[in-house]
Amino acid sequence: MNHKKLAIFIVVLFFAGITAVWPQPVNIIFDTDMESDVDDVGALAMLHGLADAGDADILATMVSSLNPWSVPTVDAVNTYCGRPDIPIGAVKTLGVYRNSKYARIIADEFPQDAGLGETAENATHLYRRILASQPDSSVVIVTVGYLTNLSYLLSSTPDDISPLSGMDLVRRKVRHLVCMGGRYPFQQNPGRWGNFKPDPAAIVHIARDWPTNIIFTGGGDFADLFPTGSLMFDFALKSNPVSRAYSVFLQGRNRKYHHSADLIAVYIAVRGWQNFFELHSRGYNHIFGDGTHMWRLQPDDPRHHYVDNIKKGIDPDDITRIFDDLMVAPIKKAQ
Repeated sequence: MNHKKLAIFIVVLFFAGITAVWPQPVNIIFDTDMESDVDDVGALAMLHGLADAGDADILATMVSSLNPWSVPTVDAVNTYCGRPDIPIGAVKTLGVYRNSKYARIIADEFPQDAGLGETAENATHLYRRILASQPDSSVVIVTVGYLTNLSYLLSSTPDDISPLSGMDLVRRKVRHLVCMGGRYPFQQNPGRWGNFKPDPAAIVHIARDWPTNIIFTGGGDFADLFPTGSLMFDFALKSNPVSRAYSVFLQGRNRKYHHSADLIAVYIAVRGWQNFFELHSRGYNHIFGDGTHMWRLQPDDPRHHYVDNIKKGIDPDDITRIFDDLMVAPIKKAQ
């Protein structure tokens, strides 16, 4: 093998854990807080749209919030989208509680049999059970909430589910992690935003110790490029939990769309970044003790990557339409 071919081969191997060369559908575990922002609802609906398209197999949905209506809201969306039996795990102790504008409304108004969050399976237990049952290097985890559940998973010890520690179970079973949180590249001054703030110890733990590749995606101006959700206000689409959540959350904001921070993460987790986005791999995500973060160029951490822009020549409106269509598809199918 000549030097040029060897270099190409090495590059292919390096990115093998984060490219879309794997068999479809992608085995996905979705982890969400499902309370503070409504794009969690849109992202879960999009994931169902991707599953309906044959691109994803939703293994489980995890809830990282102690809000008791977050779990039933997840169940209501899963049920409406035709997958009422997707396992739901939830953080049980020492988690984050935040109020929600929409969660109790969705839990009360739409069919779900999860009750309150206290009845859900412990997320650490469910993570271990699902991962242990899957082939090696076959699961993609996408987190659009707090990192609490993932931190507990890493710290878990061998049990009757698996003789492996949480660290070894992740190393063996997880292909890579897609993590929505922060702003990128943000190299000048540290910033403290979104999902990293409520449980800073968890993101410090994950950034430092997570054994597979991590693709970080953020919010802010990047997520604002794709104003999704306007289709939810179509008169024919209003009797469903996704449209209802968007309507409640956006009430008083004088607009019928929202940013797509969580949707970007889900799309990349299932279909990859290659078609639309730029992936940056030099440096690492430095997390301070209070959840503040900044991307530093040295030292380089080969596990850390981020997406913060679209490729040259790509129209963001085209991405917005794809996101909206995927989010609406399972709703139309259910009607």
